[in-house]
Amino acid sequence: MSFAKVYGFEGNPRTRVALVVAKYEGLDVEWVKTNPYAEGGVGAEYLAKFPLGLVPALEKGDYKLTEAIAIASYLASQENKAGLLGQSKEDAADVLRWASWANADLLPTIASWFRPLVGAAPYQKPQVDAAKEKSLKHLNYLEKTLATRTFLVGERITLADIFVASVLFRGFENVLDAEWRQANPNIVRFWQTVYHQPAFFEVLGNVEPTPVEKAVVYTPPKKEAKPKAEPAAPKPKPAAAPKPAAEEEEAPAAPKAKHPCEALGPAQSFPLDEFKRQYSNNDTPVAMKWLDEHYNANDYSISTTTSLPSITGLHTRLEASRKYLFGNMLVYGESNASKIIGIYMIRGNDWKSIFEVAPDYESYEFTMLDYKTDRELIEKVWSWEGEVEGLKCADGKTFK
Repeated sequence: MSFAKVYGFEGNPRTRVALVVAKYEGLDVEWVKTNPYAEGGVGAEYLAKFPLGLVPALEKGDYKLTEAIAIASYLASQENKAGLLGQSKEDAADVLRWASWANADLLPTIASWFRPLVGAAPYQKPQVDAAKEKSLKHLNYLEKTLATRTFLVGERITLADIFVASVLFRGFENVLDAEWRQANPNIVRFWQTVYHQPAFFEVLGNVEPTPVEKAVVYTPPKKEAKPKAEPAAPKPKPAAAPKPAAEEEEAPAAPKAKHPCEALGPAQSFPLDEFKRQYSNNDTPVAMKWLDEHYNANDYSISTTTSLPSITGLHTRLEASRKYLFGNMLVYGESNASKIIGIYMIRGNDWKSIFEVAPDYESYEFTMLDYKTDRELIEKVWSWEGEVEGLKCADGKTFK
């Protein structure tokens, strides 16, 4: 009889950690393959046990547990045969530090880098570039740390090594190519050492992993030509029934309200949709060079907005103005010392007509900018790079 059931899916680093730890502790766990990204999701039966639908999960009789670090720690603590939680309280704290870093920092940033490249998430070049830069910063820290040690905590393998090595798999499979590996020998040596441990290698199916030779690159999907539909034969109009003498004419339907920007007439020399494509598919300096050549201040203006409400919420409420608007809203600084700054290009120069479609627009402060005078600030915010008011960019959203 198995010790417990572990729910997760193949290739998932967090699932792999649980299975490796069980091997180290000699625990017979039943792996129930459960993929939240598959058609139909996890299913009603799973949600009845784990209402949040989180994967991986552990079930031992009536005991239910989610969160990868909690599951791995629970399995490692059963008999502590392998000492995966460290040899002292200080070791245990350090193990949890590395596991948390791998799970909450390294994995999401690497995933944000490679998933859009392989078509697993929408591709927006500025976000992918920002994720790549952040991932390389994390990995540089790891490379320096491993310059003087074999394992992350102490002289034996721990949960810290298992977590970090599992996360690195996703990078080696997609973006940490031969050139990168040559420049980071300590991480490569560490990764090979950990996955060649018997328990780890057994979970992999005793198959030698093959890192990617050249990092994957984004390839825009080809648009399929739609077949031309045969024109339908016109249907004969039925004869209108005579109206009773006393019948009144129906009032005509009220015309659909138009966006205020339509009063400006057709767009002149600047095609905003084309700039959005240039921004999405090129480095920001390339897109800005294109903008320099095509921008006409008579057609479009630049405005800033600063405030603290949710960025995603504002962009959702601006949907009605999408074809008249482009821009970034970014978070600068860090927790308890942050500022949100957005820079948008709008049709015309009446920012209120653009933003008042969002009911909470009055919560924001707006300032019109001059494209030539404020060019440096605009490029900083649109490229997610550099400091603004002495603060570095931490996160943000693009509206296009």
